[in-house]
Amino acid sequence: MVERIVMDIDEIVRIVRFPGWQNPNKGERKVKMALRKTLAKYQLHKDNELFDRAYGYIAEYY
Repeated sequence: MVERIVMDIDEIVRIVRFPGWQNPNKGERKVKMALRKTLAKYQLHKDNELFDRAYGYIAEYY
């Protein structure tokens, strides 16, 4: 299941990100919304620690 979640997050981020997405609030908001939707698909959207860790990974590596 973890592998599928990671693959889904990777796919979503590739779709919604753009160069410099972290700087404007709109880009950051789009990525966070996509991440929440992905986690909701697996009933994990209420886990704030997981969300924060996943978003931190996205911000660092994408």
